[in-house]
Amino acid sequence: MRMPTPKRILVARLGAIGDCLRVLPAVVRLRAAFPDAEIGWVIGDLARPLFEGHPAIDRLHVVRRHEMKGGPLAALGELRRVGGELAAVRYDVAIDFHTRLKSGVLAFASRAPRRIGFDRKSGGEANFLFTNEHVRLEDHYENRVLRFQRLLVPLGLECSPRATGIEAALWIPPAAAAVGARIYEEAGRPEVAIFAATSGARSYDRWPAERWRDVASRLADANVRSMVLWGPGEMEMAGAIAGGTGGCAVAPPTTLAEMMALLGHFRLYVGSNTAALHMAWMQKVASVVLVGGRPWRTDRPLAPVPSIMLSAGGAEPSRKLRGTAAQRAIEGVEVDEVVAAALKLLAP
Repeated sequence: MRMPTPKRILVARLGAIGDCLRVLPAVVRLRAAFPDAEIGWVIGDLARPLFEGHPAIDRLHVVRRHEMKGGPLAALGELRRVGGELAAVRYDVAIDFHTRLKSGVLAFASRAPRRIGFDRKSGGEANFLFTNEHVRLEDHYENRVLRFQRLLVPLGLECSPRATGIEAALWIPPAAAAVGARIYEEAGRPEVAIFAATSGARSYDRWPAERWRDVASRLADANVRSMVLWGPGEMEMAGAIAGGTGGCAVAPPTTLAEMMALLGHFRLYVGSNTAALHMAWMQKVASVVLVGGRPWRTDRPLAPVPSIMLSAGGAEPSRKLRGTAAQRAIEGVEVDEVVAAALKLLAP
């Protein structure tokens, strides 16, 4: 039986910021396929600044992190608040890209008749119990952009590397774009953006700061200028990297949206496997990525954006590593490898 065209579609992806960015191509495809539909997104407040005003999104339902981290009663109250907000809109379809307990609860609370998510083996935290149309993953390490787009198949949209919507995915606020351009010009148009940090939950993926400083200095020896980018709580580390290069690198402060705008100006991103990487390659900036103990195909920028992925020993891990094994996989990457990869991608 042919399903009716949805009038109101809910997208559920609360965080992390990098995964929210990789959901955007799916949202852009939804907008193209259903131009008259109202598209809402239930999202975490940390990611909110990058998605407000996006032309593919009609409204944001914001989940407050402080409440979710405030204990069981506060979290339950926040889920009830947002759930009531979702139910009032009367969504026809809810697509759970987060596939965890809290996103499942919110998708169910929306009362959407069609709730699309991954099946029992492909999701987590019993999320499948809250959805009623399920998609199975054949490759659990498939590129995240493609993985998310598999959730569009029940709506009649194909999943293909050629149908990702990357070109139209990012939307940069004009004010942030102007600031990013100004910072880039004032810094003398450096070729390379360095982003050394990771989220606190993935501290095992952090390369030592002194090695990043060595990379910046070695690039300067090859007449390649760098800028060190950073987020909240990372100023000291960024300053230590840039400050140890004798003025060869700078580390200006930015907001999240300004950093996203700024990243589009560089010829090359060199850094951690984090949200900044996705901001860069979605603007067609080549990348050298310190992946560590994760299968490369999960996070590798999609073609035609060139990239070089690095793990200890130069081999792609066959599965996600944890603990000390993950730490060894990142710490085993050598400065020489990073510099050589950067110069290769910068070569004419």
